[in-house]
Amino acid sequence: MSAEVGVVFALPVLAVGLAAGAGFLAARGVGALAGAAGDRLAERQSRRWAAADRLARAVAEHGLLRDQIERGRAEFGERITAVPALGEVPSVGADLDGAEAWAGQVDVMLAAADARFRTEMAAARAGRIMADVASVLARLPKPTPTPGRPEQAAAPTPSRQVAESLERVLSRLDGGVPPPLAAALQRRAADALLARTETSQLRLLDDLRYSVHQANQQAHRRRTALRELAGRLAGFSGAAIDEAMAKILAAAVEPEPDLDGLARAVDTAITATLAPLVRDYTRQALRESLQEIGCAVEEDFEVALGRDGLAHLHRNGWDELAVRVRSRGDENAYYFNMIAPADAEETDLAAVEHQWCSAVDQLLPALSARGLRVTTTHRSEEGEAQVQPVDPARFPFDRRRRGDRRRSELHRRERELPR
Repeated sequence: MSAEVGVVFALPVLAVGLAAGAGFLAARGVGALAGAAGDRLAERQSRRWAAADRLARAVAEHGLLRDQIERGRAEFGERITAVPALGEVPSVGADLDGAEAWAGQVDVMLAAADARFRTEMAAARAGRIMADVASVLARLPKPTPTPGRPEQAAAPTPSRQVAESLERVLSRLDGGVPPPLAAALQRRAADALLARTETSQLRLLDDLRYSVHQANQQAHRRRTALRELAGRLAGFSGAAIDEAMAKILAAAVEPEPDLDGLARAVDTAITATLAPLVRDYTRQALRESLQEIGCAVEEDFEVALGRDGLAHLHRNGWDELAVRVRSRGDENAYYFNMIAPADAEETDLAAVEHQWCSAVDQLLPALSARGLRVTTTHRSEEGEAQVQPVDPARFPFDRRRRGDRRRSELHRRERELPR
């Protein structure tokens, strides 16, 4: 292999949500602990990550329930109790026990709020349906008696038993059922109350229970999926995250949301949010790995690589040769090639090439140890090394070393000449 190499770096697949922080730290070697004390610290760190994930999911679930309750209040006003305030989310790092206790309290609070919301929505829906049915019945024309024929029975006003059955059915209706489907089920309930006999009304309401059960199952599957997606976004911030969360909230009222599309949107938002962190870490890991294998990097190596898309490294004895590292695009692809000042004197390129090839073979496992997967895109064959001439003023390393060495060699030869 010669002087030119192309590689693509990528962090290991990270758990999404706040667990991404855990994966990111683990990739940096934070999990390398030893002995009993290390085991205890690792266990506590795992608790921190678990607590952080639990807090994130509690915040996401509160947001979804708040959205449902606000829709209910828009429909029925003060008959629906407002969502309880979440309060300030505690810091896992500052008080782990307090954070875990807070998450437990929020779980209980949300369960109670969800149950109260269902009960209040059922009562409000049943009351409105009963009022609508009573209004319809009042407007129906009274049948005219016909001599010699039995009097036709009008639809009876719903009895107390029917009213209680209606409320029981509606109380089963999940608050997460999309409004269009909930409205359709309410219309079926109203139609049932217009049946001519109490027996028929009760039978139709009993049939409605199955439809409510099916709607609830769909709502549960949808809510579970949306909570999972929202939980993955919790802990991140930025425009991409806000946009993905808005899509999740909008999907909560859609009869058939595109969950696969939402999952892709969440992945894209998280990737876009983590991308700067991944790039920063990649540059840092590259610098550390190069230094570990004995290479010297130019001053502000990471800054130059991020700002200008290129930076440089060399090793002792390379004199007026260096390796340029170039980044391309946002895919964490890096390319290495040898450079020299345009006015440089000839050098033993074969020896330097061999050293650089050996350094690359050491560099790849050093990067892997820092959690970076490396895909080599190309490596030119050994003996085909080419050196790119660059403006001498832009050569990043001190060139006096070569001149000093040549002067020392000249002085040595002069001393060895016969007199």
